[in-house]
Amino acid sequence: MIAVAAGVAFPQTPVKPSTAPDVNTPAVPITQTPDSTSQPAPVVLTPGEIYKQAMHPLDVVRSEISNWSDSELQALGVGVKMAHETCDASKPESYKGDDLYDLARLCALGQDWNQAYAVAQDYIAALDRTHRSQAFAISVSALVHIHDIDTAVATARTMLRSQPYDAEVAYSIRSLKDYLERSGNPAAIVLAEQEHPAIVDALKLGVPLKAENSEAVIGIGALFESGMELAFFERYAGDDRSAGATISDLEDALGTKAQFSGTDWQQISRVRAEYGLIGWRLPRIEVEKSLETKAARVPSPAVRSRPPRAPALTQTAGALPLINGPDFGAVTVLVFFPDWCAQCRAMMKTVTEFATLNAQTPIHAWGLMYSDAAPDAEAQSAIDAATESRIKELEGTNTLIVSAATAAKFSPGDFPMAVVVDQAGVVRFVGTIPTDSFNGNGYMQRIILRMATTEASPRASDKGN
Repeated sequence: MIAVAAGVAFPQTPVKPSTAPDVNTPAVPITQTPDSTSQPAPVVLTPGEIYKQAMHPLDVVRSEISNWSDSELQALGVGVKMAHETCDASKPESYKGDDLYDLARLCALGQDWNQAYAVAQDYIAALDRTHRSQAFAISVSALVHIHDIDTAVATARTMLRSQPYDAEVAYSIRSLKDYLERSGNPAAIVLAEQEHPAIVDALKLGVPLKAENSEAVIGIGALFESGMELAFFERYAGDDRSAGATISDLEDALGTKAQFSGTDWQQISRVRAEYGLIGWRLPRIEVEKSLETKAARVPSPAVRSRPPRAPALTQTAGALPLINGPDFGAVTVLVFFPDWCAQCRAMMKTVTEFATLNAQTPIHAWGLMYSDAAPDAEAQSAIDAATESRIKELEGTNTLIVSAATAAKFSPGDFPMAVVVDQAGVVRFVGTIPTDSFNGNGYMQRIILRMATTEASPRASDKGN
């Protein structure tokens, strides 16, 4: 038995080795790039899209409640308490229509999940269509919170069968698929299979999917990404044939007349690139600095260009780990994140503990931090100071500094983003992970155990060799 962070154990079963190509040859991933005649050219981003991208780092940080200030947490607590007390004192039979639906929302805000589910079901039973999809979504969320997962999945399937496939339904199913996958529940792939025809039909319309009775909208890119989850799940399960069929359906559904925005095109391209990494050798990663010891420093170009040395699990001052082999251990886990991602930086102590406790297996794990701040002469000193502070914060952890260009090889969208490779250096997992993934019984344990029981054969490149 090999221990992992927070006392969880992995069986001492290494990933089944594959025939390893030359690890010094960069991978040439196959992406599902269509003919230039079948897809629109990339669209220039509008000011509104650029605004959303500019706000994305702030949105990512705000999405993690551990980053909230004491004042924000207190304000949230006041609202939750008020909602809970009102929900608890309310009599659902006294309400109907919009008021009944609003009561379900209020109970969900108050985290009274049993009552939220009951009220949402009352609204659904009343056959009022105005907020019916939203009521199903509240029901599914409430059931997940009370850990009645079987009923949550059954309710989601009922929603798919009985409701028009709109943005509210799409978002609810996506959330549940993510939860099931990260919980290691095989129902994730079954639910994704049931949703697949609806996503294909929605993509064929060539326009963003709107909600029937709310302002919710899901763009073509986000819808394509949700549909691609099925292909990822099938690849993780070793079912390449089904994954290929899934991708063909989605690519054909995009058609030639879709109203792509610049954001849609970027999202579709990113998902294709991420999927294209699976089954290929890990692309070359140039490490600029290691923070594993406080004495670590940035090597000179001459040092970086030297032939690879034999790997050493214990790093000496100034030494850089050899991520690209020849020793990938039983598993190598890489977590990419930009330096502004506070919750990602906070993970690095757990990642380090995870790697330390599994050193004898061995399972290697590193965080790869990069800066994507645009150079600005006036702001450069502030950027440098912030970067130096973040580096100091991470000293002594399994954190490596890489360039933004290196990170871009993996097309990261949201963070933290993990890439997991087997002992042959073949990528077996790519995707965003929860911040508690390296905790006991976390998502990373499930990924690695699944790898150990699912054979995967690397695709041999006929390019670049």
